[in-house]
Amino acid sequence: MVLAAGAVGLAVLLVLVGALMGGWRPFTAAPDVLTFGPGGDLEQFVLFDGQCARGDLASGGDFGEAADAQCGTPHDVEVVASRAPIDEGRPVAYPGEAALADFGRAYCALFADSELLVPTSGGVDRADLRMTAVIPSEAAFDAPRTSGASSSGARQVSCVISRADGEPLTDRFSVI
Repeated sequence: MVLAAGAVGLAVLLVLVGALMGGWRPFTAAPDVLTFGPGGDLEQFVLFDGQCARGDLASGGDFGEAADAQCGTPHDVEVVASRAPIDEGRPVAYPGEAALADFGRAYCALFADSELLVPTSGGVDRADLRMTAVIPSEAAFDAPRTSGASSSGARQVSCVISRADGEPLTDRFSVI
């Protein structure tokens, strides 16, 4: 009986180690991707790095100025990083949704397991979070200084965390 329990325990341990070595992480290293702007998943996305907001981070969601929330109060999302892969002032054709999605996934994955996110906040563990890369739609990218985009511009790629279970966050995860 003891030998069987030990064998089961060893088998579980080997599966877990194999999964971790194979790239499985409790806090996904492959973020979801949503687009913002005309023709995108989100009508507006005006949030900036470190900002918290209320709203549904899903297709049809809207993160205009009315979505702003204090990070110490219940909120649905927090922008933990943002970067423009191509400067707003540079005239360049839209690189394509797939290219921006790949950039967003890679950029946001850097933050998923970094020291730039605290391990726990407001009673929620980092492992219970979902990371989403928010990238510009083609129309937003091509008109970078239009409304519906953050003050940083419509070429901004943002890394946004939310709780995987859909419950609100109550404190900040990003290290400022």
